[in-house]
Amino acid sequence: MMQPTRAQQHPVDTMTRRIKGYRGDHPSLYRRMVSECRNMASGGDGGPHRMGYTWTTVRHAYFMNWTDAMFVRVLEELGEHI
Repeated sequence: MMQPTRAQQHPVDTMTRRIKGYRGDHPSLYRRMVSECRNMASGGDGGPHRMGYTWTTVRHAYFMNWTDAMFVRVLEELGEHI
């Protein structure tokens, strides 16, 4: 497998730290974020997301430049299965 560039790895590390922080403090948020990552790791859109008065998807709202492989790495670093 090709190694990610630093520019690709930085957001993965940041997101992994953020999600790990929710594991103990907000377990339902942790589970939701892991579920969204699983969905996007397999090419999905992460589900619906409301932005202001309009609906979009999680991927479109926050992760437009992310590849599926970046979500796979987040899940691996969290110790979650895909």
